Amino acid sequence: MPVPKVGSGNPVPPLEVALNMKWPNNRFLLLSYFVLLTVLVTVGCTSKEDPSEVLPLCGNHTCGDLKMVTTDTSSDGFHYLNPTLSPDGSRILFSADWKAIPSIERYDEDAFYTQHRQMIVIPVPDPYLEDPSSSLRSQDAMLIRISGFLTSVYISGSSVNLDQALNDRKGGPIWMDDENVIFWMNTPRGNRLFTSDISGICPDPACNAAALPMFMEPDDATPNGGPFHHMEPALSPDGNWLLFTRSGCAIPDSFETCTNVDLRVLRMDTWGLDNGYDADVLPLTTAISRLEKPRWSPDGSKIIFSAGLDLDGESTLGTEIFTIDFDTTGWDTGALTLNNNLDRLTYTKYSSGDPIVGVFNTSPAFTPDMSEVYFVSSRRAPSITLHDRNLWRIPADGSLDPEILFFTRADDMDLEVQADGSILFSSLLGFPTEMLDRLEDAAYQDIVDDNNENNTGLTEVEMRALASDQRRLLEFFEGVMAQLYFFTP
Repeated sequence: MPVPKVGSGNPVPPLEVALNMKWPNNRFLLLSYFVLLTVLVTVGCTSKEDPSEVLPLCGNHTCGDLKMVTTDTSSDGFHYLNPTLSPDGSRILFSADWKAIPSIERYDEDAFYTQHRQMIVIPVPDPYLEDPSSSLRSQDAMLIRISGFLTSVYISGSSVNLDQALNDRKGGPIWMDDENVIFWMNTPRGNRLFTSDISGICPDPACNAAALPMFMEPDDATPNGGPFHHMEPALSPDGNWLLFTRSGCAIPDSFETCTNVDLRVLRMDTWGLDNGYDADVLPLTTAISRLEKPRWSPDGSKIIFSAGLDLDGESTLGTEIFTIDFDTTGWDTGALTLNNNLDRLTYTKYSSGDPIVGVFNTSPAFTPDMSEVYFVSSRRAPSITLHDRNLWRIPADGSLDPEILFFTRADDMDLEVQADGSILFSSLLGFPTEMLDRLEDAAYQDIVDDNNENNTGLTEVEMRALASDQRRLLEFFEGVMAQLYFFTP
């Protein structure tokens, strides 16, 4: 973006590192960030005192310690999702639109950009970022390159080379340990779970990683195996068990095409045996219309997930949060207790004006002491946000109504609770108000200094207006890009 000139003096610097940005075609009006919002959080019937209808905000988000992990300004719509912190706490693994590295605009072939997602690793900023960045690469992020020439899968009696592995869609990345990751990747028989050693990744395109299959369907070895998808892996705290969802969805993330979705567990000391065909896997739940986002409790005794209400014998409108107990009794006989001590934590009450497709409660996670569950919900809070997703909290036994945990005027998604109680998540929040305030003040001071040095003749009103114009360049990203954040309540 050209640097604006003021009179005949020196260029006036824009907001420091908001480089290569375009002014949006349709300018968004600046929302007022310092208001109190009306909240309607009346869900279920408990003895709890009615929640306050006033939600205090600190700028454009719930009060608390908010830190940006990514501040990328290179795109008009890249989404960084499913973040997870490495065991040593130094890096974050997440999925990103193809191709965020190198950054390519999303104007053409938009479906390809959003469906063929890639995996990226970025160091946790130390100190945390205080200025926008021109790209992920400028933040030392690296693409995990899965090469088809290093990856093959045994399907239909022969070894199939995944020639499109580099560019094909991948998702649900998690850490196996500090050097190995687990994820799902597309194959001719649907999404399958793979693992890769990423210790050798680097910015050079020659740095490739091989993907090893973890578990294959028995029918994958036959000519006419069905299209099943293994997705959303979650590793147990002791590393011995891998949860995942198995579905017969024609389109993996399409609710309408899903059938027979259940939760399964893989014994990790058997992964990859005979190309994944001898891996030991058993179901944990009955098959239903929708089941997603399984997580372990910190002690490994419970599994929490989001599911359609047919799991509880009701209609499939929306999803709720459930838990089951994890008990390996019966493993040796190949039969575990399905829906073991099934417990439903959320009961969403619908009101006039709610989305007719239902409210979705998803991405649940226990707090470190297992006293609460944090989750994402599209329920109304406040009433003006009919469809946005926000972060909520509820007692781990579901005894009280949910309360808002983190609120913005845009979608907040994919939370992961850390050992210290902080939350790593993705959001379309954009740049926090406190960062915008500081950058606008810095821009104003630069303009004042230039005015004094070069006698540009600008009035106070004109200098303030120039600084405000530069701020609006960053306000454009609210609701546009999904960045990564840490939040400590």
